[in-house]
Amino acid sequence: MQVFPWILCGVFALLFQVPARSQAPSEPPVRALDVRVDPRIELIAAVARLAGFSEYRMANSASPYSARVDAHFARWADHPVVASLQRLRAERGVSYDALPSLAVHLGPLPELVERIPFDRAPERLDARWGGVGARPFLAELRDFVAQSHAAEFFAGERELYAKTEARLAETLSTSRALPWFDAFFGVKQGASYVAIPGLLCGGGNFGVGVRFDDGTPEEVLPVFGCWSFDADGVPKFDRSYLPLCVHELAHTYTNPFVDRFAKELTAAGDRLHASCATKMQRQGYGNGRTLLYESLVRASVVRCRLATEGEAAAKQQAAEERARHFRWVPELAELYGEYERDRERYPTFEAFMPRIVEFFERIAKDAKSEGEGAPKLVSIEPASGAQDVDPSATVMTIRFDRPMRDRSWSIVGAKRDTPEISGELAYDAERKVLTVPIRLEAGRTYRFSLNSDTKRGFVGADGVPLEPIEVTFTTRP
Repeated sequence: MQVFPWILCGVFALLFQVPARSQAPSEPPVRALDVRVDPRIELIAAVARLAGFSEYRMANSASPYSARVDAHFARWADHPVVASLQRLRAERGVSYDALPSLAVHLGPLPELVERIPFDRAPERLDARWGGVGARPFLAELRDFVAQSHAAEFFAGERELYAKTEARLAETLSTSRALPWFDAFFGVKQGASYVAIPGLLCGGGNFGVGVRFDDGTPEEVLPVFGCWSFDADGVPKFDRSYLPLCVHELAHTYTNPFVDRFAKELTAAGDRLHASCATKMQRQGYGNGRTLLYESLVRASVVRCRLATEGEAAAKQQAAEERARHFRWVPELAELYGEYERDRERYPTFEAFMPRIVEFFERIAKDAKSEGEGAPKLVSIEPASGAQDVDPSATVMTIRFDRPMRDRSWSIVGAKRDTPEISGELAYDAERKVLTVPIRLEAGRTYRFSLNSDTKRGFVGADGVPLEPIEVTFTTRP
């Protein structure tokens, strides 16, 4: 295994626990998962912040640490590496997981050597870098590190890093995921597993790693965003990180199968993506390949939770995937059950992939265009866009083109921007008109939406939800 030094004070090892049953002597031992803050990830995220990448400047990433990062590196905002990263985003789509993918393929600061020569692009290096095409950017990045004394800055944060590592290790210590992956996909012989807290990643989580071509064991390196901090600025990690851990680990297992079967899957993935492109792009999934990656991963999470937490957890996860517009994932997770039940016929997941190809071909063939078949908003009063709404109005009336599901709605927005609801909402007898008692204030602009990406209470009687619609109006002074 290739080993290199880290600029941090400690490594916290934890075990993924097996389910509550005795382990047979023939089963492989449960392997350790380390938790480490990675200065390479922190470095490239800091450059992305300077470049204005919104996914690395999320509001929930704000902390005393991010303030120190911004203050330290602000002097080098005009360094050529910043403009180069902006250009790479515009020309090649370098963003989101492409950044940590590059970081883990480099040696430690300040040298940042190529751990695998980029002459032939490493298997797990994000293709958007273009292999050797990343070298001009790397030259600038090394100069940025030298000029900004980045290694010294990150070394000075070792106390925060140690506390962060300890907290994430404690949260993940209850996970039973890794034995499930071993049983389902097969053991990655000799592989190392390191969970990386990304202190500047906010709500972003990335399943990256390094696969060598010389027999060196694989490195599985999921990056977990930090979006909640205590009064001292130390990240907090709740139980929501457990399914996230499964999700990011799954990328290492399933993405290679999507790549190997790209010829068979590409047409279906592109068609399916086109049917929900806006919803996918809002989540950072810009093409059919990423949709396929996410689909296999999300089905894996459902299946893993079923095995390790039970049916209720699996149903909850399936519902969350539907809410995120991966409506086909619960059915894909059910298909995975066929693989589990017939390992004689399907000794490996690769042997099962033709069934998954058939699944996506069928789903894509039946996919409707975005919004097709969904309820339509006929009108809303006060009208969206109105600038002179009477503040004494006491009713908001919402009309649809078809019957809606009774007693189900989602009026979504910040409390300060949403009309105060002053009574019981009710549909008319045909359930096409919803009456909303409201209380307005003079001289106010209201902004809210009917449904959102995650809240979808406005649903037709046939079960198809309303596409999210933004509403805004202003009352007279």
